Amino acid sequence: MTDKKPRNERWEAFDRIWSKGKNGKMRMRLMEKCNIRGLEPTEANCRDYWMGYIRYYVNAWTGKGIHCNPRKNKSVMKSLKRSKIDAEQKEKRRGKKGTHGLSRYNKNKKRRFNR
Repeated sequence: MTDKKPRNERWEAFDRIWSKGKNGKMRMRLMEKCNIRGLEPTEANCRDYWMGYIRYYVNAWTGKGIHCNPRKNKSVMKSLKRSKIDAEQKEKRRGKKGTHGLSRYNKNKKRRFNR
């Protein structure tokens, strides 16, 4: 009995595609798609693309876009100001900035509707 961790069907499909050899049609297509997105066409990057882990992010300061796996490229995500820790801190701060964020209108005032 082997206690192998059950894997996703897409993961196993990728293993079959990759094991067919260097000249496999689908393997070449995956490698080309990684190249187009600016990724090195390695097995790990192609698997990430195949599984849907590669996302497109835009740097807010420069406007430059980048494709990356946010779980593997922590330094890239920090440079894009999109780290998980920053998001959690922003969530904690939300609503605690003072009264300047309130609207100018009196919320208690009843409004009349013309019907």
